[in-house]
Amino acid sequence: MIGPIFGSPEPGRFYDIQDCAYAVIPDGNGMLGVVRTPKGIMLIGGGIERNETAVDALIRETIEETGRTIRIVSRLGLATQYVNNRAKGKYRLKRAVFFVAEILAKSAKPVDLDHEFLWLPAHDAEQQLVRSFHKWAVQQHVNMADTVS
Repeated sequence: MIGPIFGSPEPGRFYDIQDCAYAVIPDGNGMLGVVRTPKGIMLIGGGIERNETAVDALIRETIEETGRTIRIVSRLGLATQYVNNRAKGKYRLKRAVFFVAEILAKSAKPVDLDHEFLWLPAHDAEQQLVRSFHKWAVQQHVNMADTVS
């Protein structure tokens, strides 16, 4: 995984590589499904665990974060971001695959109780997303939607 790279590494730091999967979830009326976390607004998704595919990870993460299931509509692209958490001394290179997905019925109680699922207007979501590569994914989706309409 590679795609565009966001952020920059701090010289002399070791970066753990984390492969991730995230979803851009439109509702068809200009709103996007996101989660509010203690870190801020994020796309739904997260790390791919051993022996998981990106799709498996995204389905699992969506259930954990929202209690809902999803249906993958299409693959959006790849992007990478350096994440420097100086306070915790954690440095990660997040390599992500992004999908467009449809949110389905609530199927379980969320596991991540500090994640709140919400719908935001696409422009607001893009502005409020914490991670640059999440913003990039929303821009890719909006650009793709503009060329279709």
